[in-house]
Amino acid sequence: MKKIVILTSALFLGVAFMAYLYFSKLGIDNDAKDLALQSATNNAALVFSFRNDKGFYDILEGQQLIQQVLGKDKMSLLKQLKANMIDDNLLNRYLKDQQVYISLLPDSNKTLNFLITLQIQPENDIKKFHEQLKLKRLITENSKELYTVKINDSLQVYLGVHNQVLTVSTSLKLINDANIRLTENPFTEYIKENNRQIKNVLANIYINFNQAPLLLKNIIAGNINGEIALFNQQNSYAVLNYNFSKEKILFNGSTEIKDQHNYLKLFENTAAQNTSIQNILPDNTANYALYAYDDYGKWFRKLNAWQEQTKILSKTNAVIKAVKDNYRTDLNSIFTTYTKNQFILFQLSTGEKLGAVSLSDGEKTKQLLFDVSTDYNEEIKLFKSADILYSYFGEPFKKFERPYYVIIDNNLVVANNASTIQSFLNSYKKNRLLIQTPQYLAAANEISTTSNVSYYINTQNSADIFRHNIQLSFYRHLRADSGLKSFDTFCYQMTADKNKFITNLLLNKYIQPKIPDSLSNR
Repeated sequence: MKKIVILTSALFLGVAFMAYLYFSKLGIDNDAKDLALQSATNNAALVFSFRNDKGFYDILEGQQLIQQVLGKDKMSLLKQLKANMIDDNLLNRYLKDQQVYISLLPDSNKTLNFLITLQIQPENDIKKFHEQLKLKRLITENSKELYTVKINDSLQVYLGVHNQVLTVSTSLKLINDANIRLTENPFTEYIKENNRQIKNVLANIYINFNQAPLLLKNIIAGNINGEIALFNQQNSYAVLNYNFSKEKILFNGSTEIKDQHNYLKLFENTAAQNTSIQNILPDNTANYALYAYDDYGKWFRKLNAWQEQTKILSKTNAVIKAVKDNYRTDLNSIFTTYTKNQFILFQLSTGEKLGAVSLSDGEKTKQLLFDVSTDYNEEIKLFKSADILYSYFGEPFKKFERPYYVIIDNNLVVANNASTIQSFLNSYKKNRLLIQTPQYLAAANEISTTSNVSYYINTQNSADIFRHNIQLSFYRHLRADSGLKSFDTFCYQMTADKNKFITNLLLNKYIQPKIPDSLSNR
């Protein structure tokens, strides 16, 4: 009996030891496979990923739109790197079928730069890869793990080889930074988690909104404030799949909000809505942010909970109470009864900012707001008290402290200047609307008709806004014929799907339909 116990114990210990060795080795192998991803995501806000496969390059070769987005210089660089590295069979056998990561990162002197990262195939000898690099005429060894590749007479690229990871960039700083391995990287974990769910996708883009401020500081001319201030505290990620097309650039995927205090959390677990409030916008609208929910009463309770979490509920309650005490007007009974399921913030090409709320009965709302308003003229009113709309709709209306407003066709439209309201009315009454433009209609046809949150930019109407707010080099690319000038629409559309948002990212250009010769000659 004693021998049986001893043998059983020994067998158990042996199995446990073998299991430990197996899973330890598995963990080491997985860590090695993740090194390239960890390098690619270190400080990156945006990572484009695809498999190093000939079929992908053949498809990309015909994607003129992608080439326009990247610009001539960056596209030329990528093509020459492909010619020197990927098309070289002796070098590519170490990299074939590996995942390629192209990270967009802030560099010195207010610039952005690429970092290309690949995992060298683990079954290949890294020493032989170094030997192959040294044999290439255009590649020079700088140190044990650093090389330079001469692209042309005026341009060279740095190439780092560290821990089975190949990094490539025109910036030595980015190469060095990529070798700093973080002990914990939530962005890496997010990508790994989502990659397990993605099958047969040719290319992905991953967005880390936590790193957006570092990127934006190199793009914008001033501080990160106003509408883009949300990026200072946007703890969220997105994974989007590229849909290949010669007519548009379209990504589909999901956005996940990690921060429980994020305003966008108010739109999770909410049925997607058909939206129509954007149909009132003037044809010179530069951008808008649209929000929709299924029932205002339920959404307002969620807003109150969010206000309590962010410690502003006492302030908003004080606003509502003061209005009731001073003007005998119960705002709760007005907004919870007559607010419909959507509101919007928008900016005109002139830089003027407005907001609008959809109502179920505009005339009744106008009557009930009479005591808390003063007349500017027959149509335009002014709220007597501050922060009314902020109390009922939250962060987007914070900038409209005590706005002028007009109620027209069941929409409450607000702005900080009466002249801005008048400009809106002139366009609305003359039917000069964004919805009438072929560019907007073409873009709307490419994305879902229902959503919860949508961000839209009309690049043509935003030209002057861009000129005053972004660095000159980026503005030139936006307005260049070989760059982004021909693209007229950017849209980031989010539709609630439990605790995530199904997401469409669209960069579109309107193509004028060709008139048949038989008709044009008539």
